[in-house]
Amino acid sequence: ENVVEGRKEKERLLHDAPDWILNIDTKWRTHPDAFATPRSEWYQHESTVDLYCLGIIKSKNVASLRDLRADHLPTLRDMLEVGPKVIQSIYGIAKDQLRVFVHYQPQFYHFHVHFTRLENDVGCQVEKAHLLADIIQNLELDSEYYAKRTLVYKLSLKDKLYKIMSVACVKDDEKKEEAEKEEAKDVVEDAKTETSG
Repeated sequence: ENVVEGRKEKERLLHDAPDWILNIDTKWRTHPDAFATPRSEWYQHESTVDLYCLGIIKSKNVASLRDLRADHLPTLRDMLEVGPKVIQSIYGIAKDQLRVFVHYQPQFYHFHVHFTRLENDVGCQVEKAHLLADIIQNLELDSEYYAKRTLVYKLSLKDKLYKIMSVACVKDDEKKEEAEKEEAKDVVEDAKTETSG
């Protein structure tokens, strides 16, 4: 929220549109120091091999891919069209050298889009990444696409969501086991009643 509202990481801001911002992602560790290196020296800098930028929607009502609807299409199209132009003007990297995608499940729940070089495979595995162009097309076909669609994703054992789901599964298994025991008792009681009657 502080980043989106311009109270934090101002030096990393690349573009500020009405509905979204484009920032240098903190994962881009080889980026020149934003305080010490003039932006003119960022163009064709050797670190652009690791290019990693983040587009963040300003609306607080869009947490993840699941919340997207057709009314978000203008913002998504703007991100796909303008984001690469900004990157090309600042870093000299052409649009056809970029991968623009969204994670599901995301690292944090405020909708954001990743802009990376094609050579950078970090976070773009098929069970995690969804290309922004595909997202736009899916929403054009069906405004509720991501509300309805089953999305397969991979979680790490260290992921908070995995831990929550594991606890829920254990509790669910315990409830099932308890119900099965109760059912078995009822069957035994019914059998006793039948044999004594």
